[in-house]
Amino acid sequence: MKVISLALLGALVSCAQAPKYFVKKDMPANSIKAQNSPHILLISIDGYRWDYTKKYAPKFLSKFMKEGASLKSLRPSYPTKTFPNHLSIVTGRYPMNHGIVANRFYAPDLKKSYSLRDSSAVTNGDFYQSLPIWGLAERQQMRTATYFWPGSEAEVQGERPSYYLKYNHGAPHSERINTVEKWFHLSKDKRPHLVTLYFHDVDSAGHKFGPDSLQTKEAIDKVDKSIEDIVTRVRKLKYPVNIIIVSDHGMAELKKENFESIIKSDATKNIISSFTVKGKGPIIQLYSKDESEANPKSFTHLLNKNAKNYKCHQGHKIPKKLNFRNKPRVGDIVCIANKGWSIGTKNTSIPKGNHGWSQYDGMDMHAIFYAQGPQFKKNKVIGTQDNINIFPLMAKILNLKIDTKIDGKLKKMKSLLK
Repeated sequence: MKVISLALLGALVSCAQAPKYFVKKDMPANSIKAQNSPHILLISIDGYRWDYTKKYAPKFLSKFMKEGASLKSLRPSYPTKTFPNHLSIVTGRYPMNHGIVANRFYAPDLKKSYSLRDSSAVTNGDFYQSLPIWGLAERQQMRTATYFWPGSEAEVQGERPSYYLKYNHGAPHSERINTVEKWFHLSKDKRPHLVTLYFHDVDSAGHKFGPDSLQTKEAIDKVDKSIEDIVTRVRKLKYPVNIIIVSDHGMAELKKENFESIIKSDATKNIISSFTVKGKGPIIQLYSKDESEANPKSFTHLLNKNAKNYKCHQGHKIPKKLNFRNKPRVGDIVCIANKGWSIGTKNTSIPKGNHGWSQYDGMDMHAIFYAQGPQFKKNKVIGTQDNINIFPLMAKILNLKIDTKIDGKLKKMKSLLK
């Protein structure tokens, strides 16, 4: 296990502006091969739906998309939630394979629950079953840095980014941008060749006010200006950087009356106590507490009796196209709501916007992929692709050898490269 120390930016940023970030001790310098390899800045706009650029016409993103390489849309992995999809982007694996099967789930193999708000879980590397691209790079003596990304606070298979931060929802955009810029100004032996940057604003507005709201437009404009700022700074460097802008999922409008309880009888209420229940809204997963008492097959049938706006499946019988089945962390029973509907064991507050439904049920869950830089073609657009294909594309750009199992394929998006 590598020793980690908490360090101030020090000489990198003035003390008045400096956030705290973690730096690995005794880490090797970039290899000569790494020093001569390209750079990537990977930016995530959480909750930025595939059609927001056309719908809201943000000035910079509109121009960036048009002039660079892009997809018609980026198809997220199931479930279309934040943590599973950020991990699919950086591991090239479906959630059922990288292990983060929801924002909240139970891991029978660990006998532990995971929640995006539980720091002890988020920082526990045992939950992450696939090596992120920063881990692949670090193993090949290439430094990396993450200014927020799900999974980046954990040591995964003995690897961490060279520089990373503990997630702080309230970190100002200016602080994020300043730090990323300073990382790119490090000397060649210390400079990260992969840097991630994350913005939550669009997702937060979409949940609270809905995708068609003025507040969502304002959040998009705010992020648009911040991305223009960091891209402008990066383009002034003495070396080129490939800039990739993605989102993890889209957003759909919700009506508070569109709720259906999965508990419709006393029998259901009694049996459900034999299961650990995780999730609400678009998807609920049930994990058997005691297999001798819980019968997923018969209970699935009972749950589906009189169901109108959802369908429950045994974990090994989930529709194959979702690539979400027959794995220990996928629930013994998975209840999937129809798009625009929320399900639960009781009616709680319903947001005005949400995500998590099937990526094949219309396009509201679809995301974006825009890229510019020396390795990318200009004015190039190809059709919808799965987000698992971004990992091999980035590995190709960074000259990394992929020696781990992935689901993505380079050939799917290779035509975007020169």
